[in-house]
Amino acid sequence: MDLDRAVSDLTPRLLRYCTARTGSPSLGEDVAHDALVALIQRWRSYGPPDSVEAFVFAIARRRATRAALRQRLLVPIENLIGRRDGRRGPEDLTIDKSERDRAFTAIALLPPRDREALLLVVAAGLDTAAAATCLGISQSAFKVRTFRARRRLAALLGNGHAGT
Repeated sequence: MDLDRAVSDLTPRLLRYCTARTGSPSLGEDVAHDALVALIQRWRSYGPPDSVEAFVFAIARRRATRAALRQRLLVPIENLIGRRDGRRGPEDLTIDKSERDRAFTAIALLPPRDREALLLVVAAGLDTAAAATCLGISQSAFKVRTFRARRRLAALLGNGHAGT
């Protein structure tokens, strides 16, 4: 596989994953861009990694965590100086708010390990091997984790605990 093909194949899944991970389309794009830049630099300097998917999603995972933390730290500061007026942007207004909020709330209620496993499979579209490599666990452990995470998520959504 060549670099251009790898980037074009990964981009849509990486954007979905990063947007789901950060909860923000613009922040998700920034994180996905950073992960792809890291892949390109790595590829040009040392050749392709053993698992391109695992490499990119491991970087995206770390950077999304840092970006989300920065966002949480900045919100109180922005509110203090009056930069955020509380209005939703046009992107958010076009999304079905009730279903989106319900799903995000349910996913947020999951333990972090479960949430991460589901996002790697559902939003990123990674196969079991790549997702397990990304998390640094065995494929068997990853399968158990995703099974339990799906069961917990179904219970949250089915019982209405996720809110509307």
